[in-house]
Amino acid sequence: MPPLDELERRDPSAVFGWLSRHFPADGSKMAWERVEGRHAHWRIADDQQSAAKVAEEVRRRLRPGSVVEHVGDALSPYGVCFSDENALAVVAALLEIPEHHYFLAEDRSWIVVVAMEGDLDALDRPR
Repeated sequence: MPPLDELERRDPSAVFGWLSRHFPADGSKMAWERVEGRHAHWRIADDQQSAAKVAEEVRRRLRPGSVVEHVGDALSPYGVCFSDENALAVVAALLEIPEHHYFLAEDRSWIVVVAMEGDLDALDRPR
């Protein structure tokens, strides 16, 4: 369904492999306290407030012409890519899927992670 139907699809294993190589884990979760870069964390219980904050964090990091990759860890069978042109609509549609969401810059300079439990983490990685 629009706006997701026209997006480029990608194998999510490439993103999950990259995440496992570059982020320390604490059990099944990322160990954010051990990552390098500028990290921010929010705990937002309200779904609408969380969706608005996620959209704000992704939009803030987008540059004209840049590409965002998204993977989910439960129901999404593949990753998708989108640009700054349709980012807000795509982020909103993806957040309707009940799973953990990983939004990453194609160049891996930043990541925004949304957990179903209400946690939102954003990391700007050092270059």
